[in-house]
Amino acid sequence: MAPLLLLVAFVLFSLGSVLVRRVQSDPLADANSGTGLGGVDARSVPEFDLPLFDGSALKPSELRGKVTVINFWSSWCVPCQREMPLLSRLAKEYEGQDVTFVGVALWDSRGDAEAFFNRYGAGYRAGIDERGAIAIDLGVGGLPETFFVAPDGTIRRKWLGELNEVQVRRFIDEIRA
Repeated sequence: MAPLLLLVAFVLFSLGSVLVRRVQSDPLADANSGTGLGGVDARSVPEFDLPLFDGSALKPSELRGKVTVINFWSSWCVPCQREMPLLSRLAKEYEGQDVTFVGVALWDSRGDAEAFFNRYGAGYRAGIDERGAIAIDLGVGGLPETFFVAPDGTIRRKWLGELNEVQVRRFIDEIRA
């Protein structure tokens, strides 16, 4: 029985490695592949109050009129640590245009999340979803996870996992078009 379990484990591990390599080699993996880009039913972002690190609060209705990139992350998440400098740089690049970025810390302490954001991602608005209510309302399943929202407040794209620059720019351009 043990050799059969080892064989099954090897096959599953190998299949998983192939899928991971496919997503890493193809920055725009198929929307229906079950990896990376998740198809979404067009729906509006539910209303919420995100307490920001600067002491203010943010409501999605305040973001109407712009393409919004909402990124869920945590300080302990290694892919989040790699992704945050890219999002920070792109947020600064798009500043003053019709695109805004929002960071939402999840499954983290406020102190760790704020220190992480100040170290890696300062440059756009961010706060913490301490109760996880925002994540539940949006259907967040893992970290990092990013939602691309149209100016009318409709969720147009969802990405589970680490983003790269090509993906972020393409998804923003698709929504702007």
